[in-house]
Parts: sequence; structure tokens; C-alpha cells
Amino acid sequence: MTQMKRAALFKALLALCAAFLVVEIVYEIYEHWREGQSQSYIDMVHLLFELLSAAFLLVAYNISHRYQLALKRFGDSEHRTLEALRSQFDALIQQRFDDWGLSSAERDVALLSFRGLKVSEIAEARGTRDGTVKAQLSAVFHKAGVSSKSELLAVFMDQFLDLGASVESEEIWEEPLYPPSSPAEQLRVIASQIA
Repeated sequence: MTQMKRAALFKALLALCAAFLVVEIVYEIYEHWREGQSQSYIDMVHLLFELLSAAFLLVAYNISHRYQLALKRFGDSEHRTLEALRSQFDALIQQRFDDWGLSSAERDVALLSFRGLKVSEIAEARGTRDGTVKAQLSAVFHKAGVSSKSELLAVFMDQFLDLGASVESEEIWEEPLYPPSSPAEQLRVIASQIA
């Protein structure tokens, strides 16, 4: 079961329990009124506890709903940031390849090596021999001024990290991350939102 389904199930159970308690309270009050009985002190305390339980369930529902929305906004924001970084990184790679004057075949070999493919796998994917791929990788290293694949990756990773640090994150948390500490505070926050 996915996180979203679990969260929806949790919220549905909270709402169902709150609705059950409210219906039971209304039914008990109606029964006492229909029979013409006055509420005893114990009945009043019982109804008060049921009412508070229903209120706390509604508070829990509200808090879980707000935080689920905040987490969704956070996930959407992270996805947009990742997509922006990915497109900027692709542009950065192509700019570097242009600066180094790499041929089309050298670009392909460099990109495939970035993906972690071995020389034999690159050769198979491109329909060439291992020696050809080694020569093309060697030409890429020479033009980039590095001596190994890890050094070539390091050139891009340094720039990618700098690029990632320059991207400003959006403010997605409209609510504080942690809910108010006491039930009274939670009810006060909900009342202020309703008003």
C-alpha cells in the first residue's frame, strides 16, 4: 500500500470515528429529551468526554490533511527544482562539449561513460570495437585536460554542485512543521483558520 493510500485511509478512519461520536452524542441527547429525562452529572461528563474526543479527532484530521498537503507541495517543489537542475546540467554538458570541440561520436561516448557503462558496453551499444571507444575516450580526456573518467566526472560535478547551490528553493511551508503542542492550542489555531 502506498503512502498516499495509507494517509487517505488514516484520514478516512479519523473522519469516520469523529462522525460516529457526533452521531452517538446527538442520539443520546435526543433519547433523553424524548423520554423527558434530565441529564445526570455522570451523563453530562460522559457526553463532554465524547464531545472532546470528537473534537480531538477532527483536530487530528485537520492537522494530517494540512501536513499531507504541505508534503505534496514540498515534493512538487523538489521535482521542479530537480527538473530545472537537470535541464541546466544538460545545457552545461553541451556547452563544455562545444568548448572542448568534441565530435559527435566523442560526445556520445562521453555521455555513455557518464551513465556508468563500461568500454565494452559502450562499444556494443554504438556498434564499434573496444579499441575505437578507448581511443574516443582518450581524445575526450585529452581535450578536457583530464586523465581519467573520474576526473572528467569531477569537472562536471563541481559545476553541478555550484549550480545546485545557486538555485533558490521556494517557500512551500505555509504552516509550521510541528503542530501546536497542546490540544487547546490546536483548537485555537483551527478556530483562527475558520474565522
